[in-house]
Amino acid sequence: MKKVIKSIFLVCLSILMMIPTVAFGAEEEIADWEDIILSQEEFERIVSPYEKSNSYARTTGLIQLYAIAIEKSGSNLIIAGKTYCTGDVVKCGFTEVKIQRRKNSSYSWSNYLSYSDMYDNDFSYVFSKKLTPATGYQYRVTCTHYAKKNILSTEKINNTSNIVTM
Repeated sequence: MKKVIKSIFLVCLSILMMIPTVAFGAEEEIADWEDIILSQEEFERIVSPYEKSNSYARTTGLIQLYAIAIEKSGSNLIIAGKTYCTGDVVKCGFTEVKIQRRKNSSYSWSNYLSYSDMYDNDFSYVFSKKLTPATGYQYRVTCTHYAKKNILSTEKINNTSNIVTM
């Protein structure tokens, strides 16, 4: 009798385990960034400490000056970036911009927001964005500065901003 009850119990348990279940988790809302207009002085105050000049020996020399920065402003993050190229380029800007975050106690970064193909058909590209993110994280921005003169002459430079804690 014990064997029969045990067998029935195991069959019922096996059937229950085959029924698909859906686990609902609290999905965090990902904030979207919006364009903002900063004064020239405010923009330069944010990015100038992180400006880099492209004077390395093994570069094509299409990108002359570049910067990416992030700043805390109340409950918002201000993200500002620029790419200045030589006057003979046909595209100048960013191939991708990623906002990354991590818990304050974590070592690994995860992508929070990502944007691609932010460029202009001019010799410079600047942007400034505002974002209202979740608190309890550290944030940074990674990007790839991009310049294209022709199909054979392009330049890409990877860059990472400073870190801000919200």
